[in-house]
Amino acid sequence: MPSRRRILMFMDYYYSTDLHRGVALYALEAGWCLNASMYRGGRVPNFRWDGIVGCFQERDEFFDTHVKPMGIPAVSLTVTRALPSVLPNHRSIGALGAEHLLELGYRNFAFYFKESNTHELQRAEAFEERLNPAVHRFFKINHTATPRVRRQPGQSRLRVLRRRLRELPKPVAVMAPIDDLAVEVIETCEDLGLHVPKEVGVLGVNNDRLICELTHVPLSSVDDDEYRIGYEGAALLDRLMRGARPPRRPVTVEPKGVVIRKSTDLLDVTEVPDRKVARAVRFIAEHFTDAIRTADVARETGLSTRAIQTRFARHMGRSIHDHIAHKRIEHAKRLLRDTDFKTATIAQESGFASRERFSKAFKRETGMNPAEFRRAEKSQVDREKSSSITFAGLLP
Repeated sequence: MPSRRRILMFMDYYYSTDLHRGVALYALEAGWCLNASMYRGGRVPNFRWDGIVGCFQERDEFFDTHVKPMGIPAVSLTVTRALPSVLPNHRSIGALGAEHLLELGYRNFAFYFKESNTHELQRAEAFEERLNPAVHRFFKINHTATPRVRRQPGQSRLRVLRRRLRELPKPVAVMAPIDDLAVEVIETCEDLGLHVPKEVGVLGVNNDRLICELTHVPLSSVDDDEYRIGYEGAALLDRLMRGARPPRRPVTVEPKGVVIRKSTDLLDVTEVPDRKVARAVRFIAEHFTDAIRTADVARETGLSTRAIQTRFARHMGRSIHDHIAHKRIEHAKRLLRDTDFKTATIAQESGFASRERFSKAFKRETGMNPAEFRRAEKSQVDREKSSSITFAGLLP
């Protein structure tokens, strides 16, 4: 009987429960012997590894001293030029975060950096690009022109954060590249007497429920689908160990969406700078499944159709008509993922006049027809269910 492949899950730089689950499920399906002991102790076990999957730094000593000299197949789940990788789509994360905060009526936006490394810069750049410089102001907190080579002391970073939060015009929406840093923003706001979210809205990334749901002000976060990143990273490692060529570019995974909690809960529309746009967004969110048109939105805001169209487009970067369609498509995605409704029913439930219009609009926005999207989502859901059952069976 051939021996099982011995695989190291390398987690010296970064650890995530969902990444772990994704890698571990693939390992179970592939019959690997997966060593994940690093997530507790941080030391690399001394074995001869058939493959390595995990989180490497852009300049990584372990890669330079062990992986590269020994020619071990390896895949990174974080940004590095040295290895084939599976990564979240950092630009999509930044754009998605900006879009969520734009919907709340903010005009002032900031991005909180830790090291100014590649993934932070990509997220911040996409975030800023989604804004309209004629309407919005964008600020960088703790940013450096080049990535920090040495790790910045936490107290130095917090001093910069405190100073900038005092100076920034209010209300302001702050996005952080990971949930841990977003919690730093919330805690610093509390120390300064700033109300979250009325004065400072805060958004993180990763949707780590242990962090997001248990902090003083529950944290809204972009779910970057780390479970799928871990699973796809292990799948790529398997292909490499079987002789496949490494992909020329990183494999990217799209974020699942924003999970809204109190830190960016919809603001009172009388307290945000552009309350007319905020009121329009809220009206659309509450009525997009109905046969509403731009004129209905205009009546709700008390402005003329032309005035609200102009104001909405300047603030949101899309027309009212396109925003309604976008909300309908997002709702349809949830129904395709979570129900067995037929396409005609989903079209009706999502506010489309016919199944044909729904199918065309869905293909235009997602690149897939509704049936293809459902099959892809069902495959992932089945894997996640299998993971939950499998890991539950392993518990004492």
